[in-house]
Formats: sequence, structure tokens, C-alpha cells
Amino acid sequence: MKKIFTYLPLAVLVFSGCGIPQDSSPVSIQSTLPENTTPQTDAQVSEDSRTFTIYLLDADSRLVPVTRELSGSELRITDLINELIANPTEAESSMALSTAVPVGLSLDGVSVDGVVATINFEPGGLEIVEGEQLTEALAQIVWSVTESGDVTSLIISINSEVKTWPTPDEGDQNLLTRSQFISYAPQVSVVG
Repeated sequence: MKKIFTYLPLAVLVFSGCGIPQDSSPVSIQSTLPENTTPQTDAQVSEDSRTFTIYLLDADSRLVPVTRELSGSELRITDLINELIANPTEAESSMALSTAVPVGLSLDGVSVDGVVATINFEPGGLEIVEGEQLTEALAQIVWSVTESGDVTSLIISINSEVKTWPTPDEGDQNLLTRSQFISYAPQVSVVG
């Protein structure tokens, strides 16, 4: 009788699976984002301008992909950072989107080695922001810079000194990736 009570919980776990229902066929996933914020997987390039994606924050502090357009043919990390520092457009503001990246943030240089970008900021910007605003700003920077897939991780330094930064999902890090900011990931909903 004692063996039955010992093995009963194990049998329940084995036969119940992980608790996530399985679908009999693929299910469509619909985004709750407005159509004009559909992310572009790669920057679209023309002779006169290019379209690319940055991430802003909604009222619930979730990242929302928005497309921006700049003149020129080459997308640079400095362009992405400058767009994050800029105020949201009128359309983005009407959707209650904002940026946590501080206005005083000033780039001092960017280098890319393989899939790792090192971004150096001048003192007096990112390192003086604290708490939730800092992690939100870092999430915006990391998701925006890694959007194209050419860069998958970032090292952020201040005055050429590599810093350790707080991440909500993996503690303090000096090599930053999207997975460390997954709690800010864009919201998707499952339909079906």
C-alpha cells in the first residue's frame, strides 16, 4: 500500500505531461500591434533612403517595433542610437509610445567584431540613469541594434571603460543579448 502512494504522484506527472495543451494543427499568431509598426526583418535600402526598425516602449513598458526611414544607403548603429534618443514621431506619440533612452546620451564610437558590437558612450548619459528606466533603455538599445541579425550581442562602455549592466532576466552582465531582456519582448497573442 505504501508503494502505491509513493508511485502515484510520479504516475500522475508522467501521464499529465507538462500541462500545455497541444494543437492538432498549426495555429495563427496575430500581433496586437497596429499595422504601421510591423517590423522589417532587414533594412530596406533604396538610393535615397532606407527603412529600419527600432524599439520603443508602450504604456506597459513592453517593446514595440516601429519603422523609421532615413536618407542614405548604409544603416549604421549610430543611426539606430540617434533614433532612440530622438522624440517619438507624432504617430508614435498618439499610440502612447515613448523612449527611456536619455536625451543626453552621446556616442563616442562603435566597433563591430563578428556578431559583437562595442558601443562607447561619453560620460553623463546612460550611467546616470537608474532602476527601471535604465533596464528599459538597455532593452531598447539591445533589441534595436540586434534587429537585423548582423549583431547578436553588445558590449556597452562609458569613456572606453566596459561596464556591467543590470538585466531583468539574467542578472548583471557586460555582454548584452536579447534573451536578457525577454521580459520586455513585444506582446503577441495567439488566435485560434
